[in-house]
Amino acid sequence: AVRAFGTARAAFALDANRRALEASQAQSSEPGLNLPDPIAMAVALDPTLCTRQSAHYVEIETASELTRGTTVIDALNVADRPENAPAWSDVIAAGPPNVRVCWAIDIPRWKAALYEALR
Repeated sequence: AVRAFGTARAAFALDANRRALEASQAQSSEPGLNLPDPIAMAVALDPTLCTRQSAHYVEIETASELTRGTTVIDALNVADRPENAPAWSDVIAAGPPNVRVCWAIDIPRWKAALYEALR
């Protein structure tokens, strides 16, 4: 559908994601592709796209070779429990939960915004 737009932007978006699409389809057998970065940018530009969100402590793992770069979200809100304090003490000391996490978006509006950008 996107290639049918016939624009340079649509062709670029598809070509730039070709390998990611192939890998996604090989791993999941699903026809589509997850686009977390464009979704994050769309929500940054229009926060009303986010339909379910909540505040959490969030850290980026930087010490582990296995999980370096992984986003760690205290989704269960247990960071301040004594048994978890060693791992979360720095972020907790900085104040209340430091990130609002968007868990769900208005998919039809997101697709409309994406398609408009690619036309």
